[in-house]
Amino acid sequence: MKKTYIFFLLVAALVMLSAAASVQAQDVDNFKYPKMNKLEIPDVDKITLDNGIRVYLLEDKSLPVFRASVRMNAGSFLESADKVGLASICGTVMRTGGTNKWSGDEIDEKLEAIGGSVETFIGLESGGASVNVLSEYTDLGMEVLAEVLRNPKFEEDKIDLAKVQIRSGISRRNDDPQGIAFREFRKVIYGADSPYARQTEYATVNSVTRDDIVGFHAKWYKPQNMQIAIWGDFNKKDILEKLNKYFGDWKQEGELVPSLPQVDYKFENKVHYIKKNDVNQTNIVIGHIGGYVTDEDYGDLIVMNNILGGSFGSRLFNAVRSREGLAYAVFGSYTAKIKYPGIFVGFVSTKSETTVKAVKEMIKEMKRIQTDPPTVDEMKMGQDGYLNSFVFNFDSKSEVVNRMMNYEFYGLSANHLFKVKEDVENVTPESVIKAANENLRFDALHIVIVGKGDDFESPLNEMGLGDVVEVDITIPSGEEETELAVTPETLKKGKALLDKAVTYAGGLDALKAIKSMNSKGTMTIVTPRGDMPLQIESVFELPNKEKTVATIMGQKMYSIFDGTTGWQPGGAGVEQMSEEDVIKKNKDNGRKTILIFQKSDAPYYKAVSDGSGEIDGTSFEYVTLIDDAGETICRLGVASDGLLVCKEY
Repeated sequence: MKKTYIFFLLVAALVMLSAAASVQAQDVDNFKYPKMNKLEIPDVDKITLDNGIRVYLLEDKSLPVFRASVRMNAGSFLESADKVGLASICGTVMRTGGTNKWSGDEIDEKLEAIGGSVETFIGLESGGASVNVLSEYTDLGMEVLAEVLRNPKFEEDKIDLAKVQIRSGISRRNDDPQGIAFREFRKVIYGADSPYARQTEYATVNSVTRDDIVGFHAKWYKPQNMQIAIWGDFNKKDILEKLNKYFGDWKQEGELVPSLPQVDYKFENKVHYIKKNDVNQTNIVIGHIGGYVTDEDYGDLIVMNNILGGSFGSRLFNAVRSREGLAYAVFGSYTAKIKYPGIFVGFVSTKSETTVKAVKEMIKEMKRIQTDPPTVDEMKMGQDGYLNSFVFNFDSKSEVVNRMMNYEFYGLSANHLFKVKEDVENVTPESVIKAANENLRFDALHIVIVGKGDDFESPLNEMGLGDVVEVDITIPSGEEETELAVTPETLKKGKALLDKAVTYAGGLDALKAIKSMNSKGTMTIVTPRGDMPLQIESVFELPNKEKTVATIMGQKMYSIFDGTTGWQPGGAGVEQMSEEDVIKKNKDNGRKTILIFQKSDAPYYKAVSDGSGEIDGTSFEYVTLIDDAGETICRLGVASDGLLVCKEY
């Protein structure tokens, strides 16, 4: 009986293996797929209130949810060069800083009680706001939205907090070499003082006053500058009544918002070198100015872009990474904007010793798009990359109604997207070559290189690709330079303050007993198309092992680190961290408060007393932590009772 049973198991296994082999042998290119359903675009009601507010309504009874998205024609391009950061602070504190009716904390409590959200922001071209509540709380959502847009109080303590957050970002902006490369490339393309490329500095943030913020809001936040898209579970008649109730008495007044500034671009060959001696790989950006989405050959450029450097299988990937083995990461992109030109860019990250070779291989392969017509497979990849994802432009009501709102603002026709799709379908190998020759200027390339020049295989000025200029990325202090006083007195006081913070946090013994930390939460990513929830779960095993899982729209992204090796999201899904990423990760981990506290009895840093400050009415003293090389690890603000009030980088 037992032998018979085993015999049947073997037969079953053979049948399964045979079936598996049969499946593996099938040619997936010959699969037959049913025709897609017809794309049905829902109708959007367009209404203009008496005061000029343009409203776009799209009813959707599938879920008991009310959502709204506001577009305000008031972006950071309107702020003066000496107050860069003003618009961003205004956009943040408009919500956090309370209103004439409620404080910011009271608004938080009201929204948390109903599981809703109201957020505001100001970007480069425009400001925005969003509402997401259950439909039974529509009235409260609309009232809060109206309050934060019309009657923000801009509480001083929330302004200070927003400034601290911006300063923290400034202090870390040179930690990421790839970020440096693209930041400096934008300056090269648009001009360092252009609103499209300028950056916040300590001095510009420090110069922003509450009066500046109030004035910016009062000048530009007007009903004639406002559009609002609403979708979800609502009744059209009821929602119009609410709109008139909360926004109807808002009067038109003031000057028109000026147009976006023009870009004064110069085509030339030039190499821009940023020295960064703490890395062992080079980040390289190559390109020039791009175009507009309204260009006649925009469809050709989309296909060209996918063929040249879009993803796996692109020419740059196949040549520079797969064939030559030069790149950790490589891609190319020709971007287009609506009101100002985009950029044409090729990017490669390579080891220091192959920097010059990587530059030359990139340019060599990029030039080939002007002479070698795409193959049948390349054309399929180039067109399918766009066409197969086209349907996702309509997979949510928010995308439909927000796109209509933005198209109307920019003066694009309602069928613009379908026109682009039709153009992509009609692209030919010849039109790809034609578009490449008419839009790409390989005789005039700007090249930005971030790396350790001493390790390059040859000097950059021997490449023959234009003059080499060294770019200084030192972060200006924004105040009169004062050297940190490291004396026995400041060290003694700094250590005492740190010990007080450790005691307040539970004491050294209790902190040392912590072996791991788990965290789980949800954050909201605010986009012009609506809010996107991002769930994050993280496990940190002290001192340096970490696993993080981020989930967005059902897709999981993993980041894993064991102290010497790590993996993180990349173009191929999960990619191994480079040596540079590992160094940065360990540096970031060394800044974690729990590790700083645990090591306070045998520190890897010096704790130096460094002045005082105040946030939300709480006074504190600063403790700056520096390593053996004199580099700042972080700066802690410790209150008189030991409470850790703030942490700056």
